Amino acid sequence: MFAEVILYLENILMVYGPLGVFLASIVEEVIAPIPSTLVIMGTSFIVLKGATISPDAFLKLFINIVLPASLGVTIGSLFVYTIAYFAGKPFLERWGKYLGVSWEDLEKAEKKFEKSRSDEIMLFLVRAVPVVPSVAISAFCGFIRFDLKKYLIITFLGTLVRAFLLGFIGWQFGSLYQTAADEISYLEEISLAVIIVAIVVYIIYKKK
Repeated sequence: MFAEVILYLENILMVYGPLGVFLASIVEEVIAPIPSTLVIMGTSFIVLKGATISPDAFLKLFINIVLPASLGVTIGSLFVYTIAYFAGKPFLERWGKYLGVSWEDLEKAEKKFEKSRSDEIMLFLVRAVPVVPSVAISAFCGFIRFDLKKYLIITFLGTLVRAFLLGFIGWQFGSLYQTAADEISYLEEISLAVIIVAIVVYIIYKKK
């Protein structure tokens, strides 16, 4: 798996450069063929292998990895956001009574979320933290029909921070970055499981 991923990323970088990082990030966000951490951390390791910490190296990291990856993730996340956006209302209208949640409840949550600056800051933070699964955030924002313009801006800015953190780890860990990538991917899986359990507990609570 590791050797195949490295070969895959090297081929993309050799042919497309930063555009390859952009395309790989879109593909990873939409269908997730490989762990999300490996796209950014792997390309950072390849591009900055042996480079010392310097302004030029950070600029190279930003231009070649962070910026194209952030754009790719933002565009790719629209796939999940759009599905949740259009599927949310029909789903609640049909199954909401069994879950104890109505479309009116969701509309109230949407209005509260859009008016609260603290919620926007929270959305930015969960986007920036590497261990929070991106698909869950995109689905949630689409489900409550969060303002698309704000969603795109917050997603892009939050992913800039996330991509920089992952890129820096991949660069500094060197050939050991796969271990770090595996650990972060494992934490993402745990976070997703916690989110699912929390939703189930909430549904049970509402029904009772």
